Amino acid sequence: MSMRTSRISMASFLTAVLVGGLLAAGPASAAPPVGAVSFKGKVTCKNAFPTPNTSVPTRVSLDSGEDDASGRTNNPTDRRATYGPLTLDVPLDSPFSLTVEVTCKAPGKKAQTFERAVPYDNLTEGDEVSLNIK
Repeated sequence: MSMRTSRISMASFLTAVLVGGLLAAGPASAAPPVGAVSFKGKVTCKNAFPTPNTSVPTRVSLDSGEDDASGRTNNPTDRRATYGPLTLDVPLDSPFSLTVEVTCKAPGKKAQTFERAVPYDNLTEGDEVSLNIK
C-alpha cells in the first residue's frame, strides 16, 4: 500500500510541477502584425539584360514572406514598363525584405528573370509604396 501511495503522490507532484511551469511561462511572443500594402512603379530590363537590347519587362512578382502577388506590366516601351498596384500582406511596423522578380522577354527569345531584395521597415496598413526596379 505504501507503494501505491507514493505513486499517487509522485503523479500529483509531477502534475503540479507541469501546470505550475506552464502558468509561469506566460504567453509566447507574438508575431508582428500583418496588413495589406500596395506597390507600384517602373521596371526596366536594361541593366539586368543589356543584350539583346530588345527585351522588355512583361511581369513583376513580389514576395514579402507573408504573402505574394504578381501581375503583368503596363505599356512596355523602350525597355521600360510600369506595374501595379500590386497589393499583398506584409509585416507591419517591423523590418522585412521584399523580394521582387522581374520577367523580361525579347521577341523570339526565351523569357529571363532577375531578382532584387528590397529592405522595408515601419510600413502601415494601406500604404501605397512607389518602387522602381532596375
